[in-house]
Amino acid sequence: MTAPTNDASATRALTWPFLLWIAGLALLLLPHNFDFPAIVYAVKTVLCAGLTLALKPWKYVPFHAVKGAIPLGCLVGLAVYLLWALPESTPWPCVTEHYRRWFVMMPGALPDYSASWCYAYSKHPVLAIVKLIGSAFVIAPVEEFFFRGFLMRWLNGKQWQTLPFHEVSRYAFWVTVAVFAFEHDRYVGGLLAGIAYGALAVHTGSLRASIVAHVVTNFLLGLHVLLFNAYGFW
Repeated sequence: MTAPTNDASATRALTWPFLLWIAGLALLLLPHNFDFPAIVYAVKTVLCAGLTLALKPWKYVPFHAVKGAIPLGCLVGLAVYLLWALPESTPWPCVTEHYRRWFVMMPGALPDYSASWCYAYSKHPVLAIVKLIGSAFVIAPVEEFFFRGFLMRWLNGKQWQTLPFHEVSRYAFWVTVAVFAFEHDRYVGGLLAGIAYGALAVHTGSLRASIVAHVVTNFLLGLHVLLFNAYGFW
């Protein structure tokens, strides 16, 4: 059950941490060296974690425990990780290059796997650990509170803050999926992840399972990056 609340307090709690996270991207427009993005990420992680704990967004979404939701979220999170990482890491170069060229960034644009800023994490293990923690345990819940907790319900109109997930419209579901997909450079992976996380919220009637899935995906992807030096994913 969501707590009785007004539209303004629910909106603040569910959107401000995500907007703060996005605002941090503007700093990357400033002249900077190759370590700067990793430092910005660490600062954003701390600030967004603090703001999330202060605003308590979980009070404003259906968040009750549902039998089997946590194991289901773990399985979905694992599946999304595999769908996200494996197509760019196949043992068949022609398949991998085709996927990288057409299904990662905008069609025809290859991602820059040699981008020097990605490898700041290989030089600074502390920043790499902060990135792993931030991507899994900060930005994953923050995105779920914003996209599924706020946007997917807000698109349904008035009194969205008390709307159960199983009552969201198809329009709201798919618009949220599309926005989530294009918030990520790997838009196909973002699309599949958005469908999976949204379906979890609707199926279980709780945001808990989708948060668990998102956390598992990002944590496994972070471990993949660190174990295989696949910094291009970051």
